[in-house]
Amino acid sequence: MVAYAQSLRDVDEVTLLSNIPSDHADAFLAAQPWLHRLDHVAFSGKIGAAKPDPAAFEHCVVALRAAPADFLFVDDREENVRAARAVGMDGHVFTDREELAAVIDAWLPRRAVLTPGRPRPAPGSTPRHRNRSARPDRE
Repeated sequence: MVAYAQSLRDVDEVTLLSNIPSDHADAFLAAQPWLHRLDHVAFSGKIGAAKPDPAAFEHCVVALRAAPADFLFVDDREENVRAARAVGMDGHVFTDREELAAVIDAWLPRRAVLTPGRPRPAPGSTPRHRNRSARPDRE
């Protein structure tokens, strides 16, 4: 999943929103150097709000200077996806990578219509699913 999450950055921004407490966040970030290559990383213990609290999702919206509709929130917990949808994000309950890729492939063209002017892949290139999203995490 790490390589897949990183590949998403080829076509859009990728954010991690995780319910890691503040006393574990720095060690997790140090142990996972790939996180530094994401557009934004938000740990609940650092931002003062945890999923499914709307404030956690709003933090990402503000941090990326975006609108909730610019996000496809992906999580393995239905309650977190419902909460993201309640603040205006699109949402998907993660079950496996192939299903996620299909969801992202369907979501990207809709997002292009909603947010004109966002960077798109070069003509003739194969988009590898870049989304403005909180990537799936297992907590």
